[in-house]
Amino acid sequence: MATGLEWGDQYLLGIKGIDEQHRYLFEIVGRIASLDAVTSSKEELRQILGELSRYMSEHFRDEEAYLQQIGFPELEYHKKLHREIIEFFNASITNSPTIAMIQTKLKFIIKKALIDHIINEDMKIKLYCATQQVDTDEYVYDLG
Repeated sequence: MATGLEWGDQYLLGIKGIDEQHRYLFEIVGRIASLDAVTSSKEELRQILGELSRYMSEHFRDEEAYLQQIGFPELEYHKKLHREIIEFFNASITNSPTIAMIQTKLKFIIKKALIDHIINEDMKIKLYCATQQVDTDEYVYDLG
């Protein structure tokens, strides 16, 4: 079922570890979107949301470490955006009583926090790597 939240090549940065992590974030989101609001349990949803929250934090930590390694000039601003995404996610999910409401909010959150962030902010990393001739193949993270 297409939700508009699927991974696509338009999100590729050309940095293998980060691209793999972004792809996995989309996969987690897809699992949430595919839950049936009637037959799925809140516990099932809670487990996947917990995984998404943990993995976002892990991804942001890895991405920030990478940005520091390559001398990315907007590192502090990027860190601030990451903190805001985590806070926005946590606040939005905490106050939703039903699976359907969480799924609806999640679509907005993912659009803003994941897709817009990749397109508007992470693409700056791609541009920086290209202009600074950074070897993006040497930075590969373990996916956990």
